[in-house]
Amino acid sequence: MRPRTARRELFLSLYAPIRPVNALGHVVGKRLRRLGVTIAHYGPHCLRHACATHLLAEGLSLKQIGDQLGHVDPATSLIYAKVDMVGLRQVANFDLGGLV
Repeated sequence: MRPRTARRELFLSLYAPIRPVNALGHVVGKRLRRLGVTIAHYGPHCLRHACATHLLAEGLSLKQIGDQLGHVDPATSLIYAKVDMVGLRQVANFDLGGLV
């Protein structure tokens, strides 16, 4: 059985009202909606997804992305391996120049 660890919270301010970091979800969601971003779920986790997707598009490996996001298990980073439809269309439209 694993020993229980103390619960740790990160606070956004030194001054009252002190709110835990999960209050950040409201701030992020409100800003994304104001910008007109339409996504399934609003909140700080969508920023992690955006970061990981950007890093994947830049050519970083899933291992490197997992290291950046603090994943212990590299398989956790697989949730960010989405199909890049724009890139896939570029490959599909590639002219083989009569090689086939």
